[in-house]
Amino acid sequence: MEKSKKEPYQMPKKTHWHLYSLQTMSSKKMAEVINKVLKQEYSLVK
Repeated sequence: MEKSKKEPYQMPKKTHWHLYSLQTMSSKKMAEVINKVLKQEYSLVK
C-alpha cells in the first residue's frame, strides 16, 4: 500500500493589513504594501 502524499498547506495571501503591523516592517516592504493599498489591492484595518 502506498501512502498518499499530502500537499503542504499554503497560507492564503494576506490582503488585510493592520496599521501596527506596518510599523514593524522594513521601509521597502512597507512601501510595497502601501502602494498596493493605494491601488485598492489590499485594505487597511484600523
